[in-house]
Amino acid sequence: MSTIILKAFLGLVLASIPIGLAAQSMVHGFVTADGVRGDREPLRSATVLWKGTREGTLTSASGHFMLKRSSLTDTLEIRYAGYETQFVAAPADSIEVVMVLRTENVVTVEADQPTITRAPQKTETISKKDLVKAACCSLAESFEKNPSVEVSFADAVSGAKQIQLLGLRGLYTQFLIEAVPLVRSLEMPYGLDHVPGPFMESISISKGASTVTNGYESMTGQINISMHDPRTAPSLYVNAYGNTQARFELNLYGAQQITDELSTMTMLHGRIMDMTMDNNNDGFADIPAFKQVNVVHRWLYNNDEIEWQVFVRGLLDQHTSGQSIVGHTADPHAHDSTADSPYDIVTDIGHADGFVKFGILNAFDDMEGSGVSLVVAGAYHDATSTFGLRQAHGLQRTVNVRGVLALPFSEEVKLVGGFSYLYDDVQESLMSNVFSRIERVPGLYAEATLQPAKNVTILAGLRADAHNLYGTRVVPRAHVKWGITDMTSLRASIGRGWRVASVVTENLSSYINSRQVNFDQSFRPEDSWNMGASFTTSFEVADRPLTFDAEIYTTSFSNQIVVDYDRSVREVWITNLNGASYATNVMAQVLASPLPRFDVLVAYRWVDVQAPYGGTQQQRPMVSRSRVLTTFSYATLEGEWQADVTVAWNSTGRLPTTSGNPPGATLSNTFPSWWRVNGQITKRFGTFDIYVGIENATNFIQNDPILGADMPYGETFDASLTWGPLDSRMFYAGVRLTIE
Repeated sequence: MSTIILKAFLGLVLASIPIGLAAQSMVHGFVTADGVRGDREPLRSATVLWKGTREGTLTSASGHFMLKRSSLTDTLEIRYAGYETQFVAAPADSIEVVMVLRTENVVTVEADQPTITRAPQKTETISKKDLVKAACCSLAESFEKNPSVEVSFADAVSGAKQIQLLGLRGLYTQFLIEAVPLVRSLEMPYGLDHVPGPFMESISISKGASTVTNGYESMTGQINISMHDPRTAPSLYVNAYGNTQARFELNLYGAQQITDELSTMTMLHGRIMDMTMDNNNDGFADIPAFKQVNVVHRWLYNNDEIEWQVFVRGLLDQHTSGQSIVGHTADPHAHDSTADSPYDIVTDIGHADGFVKFGILNAFDDMEGSGVSLVVAGAYHDATSTFGLRQAHGLQRTVNVRGVLALPFSEEVKLVGGFSYLYDDVQESLMSNVFSRIERVPGLYAEATLQPAKNVTILAGLRADAHNLYGTRVVPRAHVKWGITDMTSLRASIGRGWRVASVVTENLSSYINSRQVNFDQSFRPEDSWNMGASFTTSFEVADRPLTFDAEIYTTSFSNQIVVDYDRSVREVWITNLNGASYATNVMAQVLASPLPRFDVLVAYRWVDVQAPYGGTQQQRPMVSRSRVLTTFSYATLEGEWQADVTVAWNSTGRLPTTSGNPPGATLSNTFPSWWRVNGQITKRFGTFDIYVGIENATNFIQNDPILGADMPYGETFDASLTWGPLDSRMFYAGVRLTIE
């Protein structure tokens, strides 16, 4: 562990280099109100946004704000509790807004209507307000109320989490922190737990072919995590959490406004869970014990001419599972040559990353909104996992550089272009299987936003990357949005994506068994095309808002790394695609507010994920083909009480064949459908919140997650066939303190 700490610290230092923001035309100003002595006082955390959109910001401690102009409207909307909402049409570049106290005893509460943005690309937003409706201890747990992204345990013992977007694993989704691709490659198995929920301001989920400016690795979409902004974050925030499984977490952060232009903040996270459970009495811990320390520090400077940011993150993470931690004692009469050695699973991770951005705003005097920026990012990741007698190790060192030139020629024609360079040194091994590569990938890209008609927007991009190992590849992507009316839109997209897989680390869960592991001699990059369309409309029923959204996306692979359990019950094969592989995702959702402050979401998702398994074209195993998600949210008039309930139903799905095992070590060819119910109640006392909740209220868990658990070194042992929840019913409580 000491070596990991040293390497993580060095990586943290080396990761610190500046970050560019492609500039657009900006509006900045101050929001004030008349003080008790007749002078004007700044209003901190006033909401400033473009009317009818979710494009906005909060004012700083000095009342200052800065906001990019919107192509959708020219009217600013400014809100602050207890004051009249102000509207400013066609604002100048620099303005001051004076808020007026409400004289009537009336509180206006707006319904939470769709988090689908107006961007050409289908994008959903999970706001800070949505994040606190559940415990949201990490990025993995923040998707609980979202119908598009599903999160599950990757296996029965390691504690690794995986998401599913558009029917496919999270490997095909590009994860960004502040629009920089940091959570990737070797960090993926545990990366969703490396972003604490209280650190996040919002999450954007973009589906289908994504913008080419962030690289070529996005295949089903992008998930961008926006951390708290030092300009608008409170001076002190404390979140403490504990549950009945003896899991405890503490989150602290605070922002300091050094000057009107310079601000900084530090975020600290610690979590621990030492108690272990064995509810199904198989001798293995149901979920692992863990310890994590996580630190984020950032700086931001903006003087309306230049902007720079520095972001640094470092963490240590350890997961322990298996037999020893639940007090397993070997049976001396068991027919197992290693019965005196409990089967344990231990993962140690040291990780550091960061970025620097530097941007020149309005770089060209005759082109309002132009900009030049540079982004330099780095990452270091060192992880070792032990599964019984097997050991896997991964080491990654990455440098990513991106230059951006923004040229808004007019409202109808805008161009963004630039260059990128990726250096990726990845070394990974499983027992005697060693895979190492050094990637050097320079690239060029350009993306145009066109408005050929008033209600039609086209976003078209092209990039070319010269990979030192796999040659030059061209990635085209395009999005079209037709605003049929102000409240109804139709979108379509198509695009290519490709990535180089880390075949050991990305498939760790496939090796926690006694199967013989077989790898192809070499692996080609995964390559796919994604096509999709969506329809979104909002209207009123009985004077209450309602939104309907429907979508269909399909991803077709020309090559994919296939994990095949079906060739033999004694083997698992990791191979290049030999045949056809595709995933079709269909989803429809309705968001309604039948009563003031009462919101209901109902969503249905169906997937068809096909690939060759065991020489036969069939469904990807351990995936529910259908899912229904329903959420209910209610708040009292002034928001002092908040209640939220989430109900999810997951359908049956296919399991790999186990017919070659002896009786008692076989599974059905399918798994059953199952329900999960979560709920939370929050009470707010001004700056102090208390919340209590329950997860998995029905107490449904997969009862047979491990085959051959009584003989973990025997030939039938298999902990990789997980399809359902492993965590039993749990109650939790927490407090939040916010000091502005």
